[in-house]
Formats: sequence, C-alpha cells, structure tokens
Amino acid sequence: MSRLALTIKNAWIALFFHIVYVIIQFYSRNIFLDNLGDEFIGIVGTLKSILQFLNLSELGIGAAVGFSLYKPIYENNKEKINEIIGYLGFLYKRIGFFVFTAACLLILFFPYIFQNTTINLGVIIFLFVALLTSNLLSYFFAYHVFLMEADQKGYMSISINQSVFVLRLILQCLVLIYFENVLYWIALELTTPFIYIFLLRKKIKKTYPWLIFKFKTTPEIRQRNKALLKKIKQLSFHKIGGFVSNGTDNILIFSLISPATVAFVGNYQLVMNNINTLVGQIFKGTNASVGNLVAENDINNMTKVFWEMMALRFFFAGCASIMLFVGFDDLITIWLGEKYLMSNYILLALILIFFILQVRQPVDSFKQAYGLYADIWAPLAQSILNLLFSIIFTIKLGVIGVFIGTILSQTLIVLIWRPYYLFSKGFEINNIRYWKGFLWHIVYLILSGIIFYFLFDFIGLWKTSNLFSLILKVFKFGITFTVIYFSILISLSRGFKNLVYRLVGYIKNRTKK
Repeated sequence: MSRLALTIKNAWIALFFHIVYVIIQFYSRNIFLDNLGDEFIGIVGTLKSILQFLNLSELGIGAAVGFSLYKPIYENNKEKINEIIGYLGFLYKRIGFFVFTAACLLILFFPYIFQNTTINLGVIIFLFVALLTSNLLSYFFAYHVFLMEADQKGYMSISINQSVFVLRLILQCLVLIYFENVLYWIALELTTPFIYIFLLRKKIKKTYPWLIFKFKTTPEIRQRNKALLKKIKQLSFHKIGGFVSNGTDNILIFSLISPATVAFVGNYQLVMNNINTLVGQIFKGTNASVGNLVAENDINNMTKVFWEMMALRFFFAGCASIMLFVGFDDLITIWLGEKYLMSNYILLALILIFFILQVRQPVDSFKQAYGLYADIWAPLAQSILNLLFSIIFTIKLGVIGVFIGTILSQTLIVLIWRPYYLFSKGFEINNIRYWKGFLWHIVYLILSGIIFYFLFDFIGLWKTSNLFSLILKVFKFGITFTVIYFSILISLSRGFKNLVYRLVGYIKNRTKK
C-alpha cells in the first residue's frame, strides 16, 4: 500500500474507535462525577499528572527509536529492526524499574501531599498503584508498538487499545451503578491493562513473526547504537519541556487553588484532549509517512508535502475552534449542568492552546523525521517561561493564569523558534519561506472569520437545552464556516489545493479498482 493509502487507513480506523471511546467517556464522566464526587475525580487527574512527571524518566526514548526505525523499515532490514527494538526493550526495562522505585518512595509522602483531602489515604494509594501498573506494563511488555507505528500499522494497536479501554469504562459505570463501590472501580483500572498487553503482543507476533521478543542486547550492540543514545539524551530535554507545558497544569491548580477545581478544569480538558487525540489519531500515520519521505531526501517533494500538511492542519484547527466556541458552554450545561461552567476567558484560552497544538504539528513531524533535537536550550527555556508565567498569572488572575503561561511559552518557542530551526537545519532553505506561508494562512483564517462573523451576526446565536439541538446548532455554524474557509483555501492556498487534488486522484483510483 502507498503512504497515502496507509495514512488514510490509519486515520479512518483511529477515527471510528476514538469516536466510540469519546461517546462512552463522556457518558461515563457524568456517572463518575455523580458517584465518586468532584474531589475524587480531581485527585485522579492530579495522580495522572504526577505519573507524567515520573514518566519523564522515559526521556523521549520511544520517539528517538521511532526516528531510527524509518530507514531500516524503508530498506526492509529485519536484522537492524530487531536490534533497535531489542535495544529499546533493554532501555525501557531499566526505566520501568526506576519508575517503580521512584513511585514507591513517592507514596511515603502521600500523607503530606493529600493531608487536606477527605478521601481515604488507602484508597488514594490503591488508585495510584492501579495507574502506575498500567505505565509499568507498557515499559516491560508494550514497547514493540513503536515498530507498528513506524511501519504505518498503528491502526492495529489503536483498535486493540480503544476496544479494551471502552470495555473498562463500561464495566466501571456498571460497577458504580449496581455496586456503588469505588474499590471495584479502581480494580478495573488495575486489571484491564493486562488484557491490552496480552492482545497487543499476540497481534505483534502474528504481524512480525520474524521479530525476536527476547532479543539479547550485547555490549557491541550498545556500542553500535551510540548515535541513538545521543538522540535520546537530546530528546530528554524536549520531553521535560513538553511535560511542563502540558502536564503541570493540574498540579499547579491543585497546589495553588483546590482539588475540586482540578475536576472543573478537567471537564474542559477532557473535551479538548479528546478532540486533540482524535485529530492526532487521524494524522498519526503521517509521522511514519514523513519519516519515509525524509529518508528519500527529495527536498521539493518534502516542502510540497509540508505545506499540504500545514494547510490541512489550519483547516482542521480553524473549523474545530469555531465549533468549540459555538457549542462548548451548551455542551457542559447539557452534559454536567451549569454548576460546571467556567469563565468564557478560560474557554477562549483553551481554544487558543488547542489551535497552537494543531498548527505546530507539521513542523514537529518533520523535525522528528530529521532527528533535530540538538536545540536542548529551547525546551528548558519553554519550561522556565511556562512555570514562571503560570505561577505569576495564577496568583494574580486565578485559573486562567495557568493557561496564559502555556500560551506565552508555546508562542515564543513552539511557533517562533522551532520552524526557524527546521528550515535552517533540516530543509536547509531560507526560513522566510515559512513565515510567508504561515502568515498567509493566518490571513486566510482571519478573512474567513470576518465573513463568518457577519453571517453569524445575521443568523444569530441561540441557547440549546438538549443534545439534538446542540448538534444541530454546531452543525449549522460549523458547516457555514467550513464552506467559507474551504472556498478561501482552495482558491488561495497552493498547499491546500495540491492536497485536495491528490485526495481526489486517490479516490478516483480506488473507485476504478
């Protein structure tokens, strides 16, 4: 299958499974809040953020290995693939032991960390152990999934992962409804990762029968992979920057405001994260495609694909942002009740963060494919700026201050520095070309927004009281903006035009077959 065909296959399978997962997750969130309470759900979010911090020890090993797999997969070098995956397992198992030890030590401080909560400490520790177990299983038994992703077969792992965890959510809802027992709920959190690991390894063995699961990493192999280890060290700094930007929000809110507020913000983040994940799953196969593209080293083709990806990300991000703005408050009200509504400024800040996360992806994909991680100062600067701005603005402005810190740090490092670095060190062409293209796409978006604003003002906005009315409202405004934005992009954006023609050609070929 071609790169485009595999990308599309990854996208539609990811889309299907994630939609099912989102529907179940939204329904279950309501049940969880009613039966477990705001404070408990806030603690769940805080514990997951703590585990993200412990997972910094992974330090980007998986991403570095994914980068190193593109060339041997392209050359069908099975011996080298076995060596790289074996080396990954060697590193991951040691990381797993470190995370386990660090987590055990951290539990000793739980009486101090959670001294102001009403939840039983034993329950909190049991919950943390359940969440920790899932992480440890991935370190010891699931690292082969990076081969699937690099080989554009990520749809296999997605289908298994989402199926198992949809089952978990359904069972957790039933446990709360019929047994009203939080320990049973946590027990399901603990056991379902084992099912996922079993099914995943079975699928990997069937897909790659030549893959050696008990590969022995000798000193000679470790010596040969010194370049990979160097990439891992560089990536470690980027991992820290990513965690501080995205993983410390709940910890700061827990520390500076309250555990219950973590739950309130978590409702908004749940929606945003699911949309981000959904779009990420749709585009996940493109990372391997970009890796193979870079391996071919055709600069004209690479820049052509880059602008196709950029135009498509702008299109997705722009349309999704409008639909979020139009329907978010009504969704929260219908889903959880007006009690859980937060300030419109918080909503706008989260939408802006969502937009940044989307339009940065083409740069990140090519940067990863080139293995450009030597700019270790950038994530450190991003981390410092993020924490500094977030703490200052949270103390002065409350919850929204956390998101202001994220927006400022990501704008300076992610939107300004990273494109410059990619075009200078990766493509090795004048980065003015990037700024021209990027700013023109901002203009196209603003132009679409202005046209939509007058239609929006003319049509008028109404409040909805049920899910059907909300869907109708979002669909109406979403389609209006999509048609406007699509028309402008297809007329003015060369990248978008090339992408549409390519997709139309692909569909025609599929139809003929």
